Amino acid sequence: MPTWKLHFKSGPSDVYRALSTPGGRSRYWADAPETDATIHFTAPGGDTADVRIEEATLDRRYRISWESGRLLTFDLAPSETGGTDLTVSGVTGPHLSDDVAILMRLKAWVDFGVDLRNHDENRRTGYLDH
Repeated sequence: MPTWKLHFKSGPSDVYRALSTPGGRSRYWADAPETDATIHFTAPGGDTADVRIEEATLDRRYRISWESGRLLTFDLAPSETGGTDLTVSGVTGPHLSDDVAILMRLKAWVDFGVDLRNHDENRRTGYLDH
């Protein structure tokens, strides 16, 4: 199973909050309220998906799964400089370009407060910054 790693200058609590809260996810991913351990994603353009929260360990691990069986695990470790080393595993299938785009938007938001999405409904399909 492939894994990807990212380093954040921000601490684990900031990265975890961005991954695990509706307000955090809406800043870089999609509007995503949650009920009963299920995230209800609505992406730009109206696509929806219900994603189950399988594990949520404060500032350490966040694991989510789709009905299709797809599973993503986010492991957070504090770095020696006060930042966070994030390891993402379970990155497979047809969503790889979306995953890379989401992870880079996560880093831009958490570390720099920047939203990299284009917010243009006419530039959604095929655009990494949708």
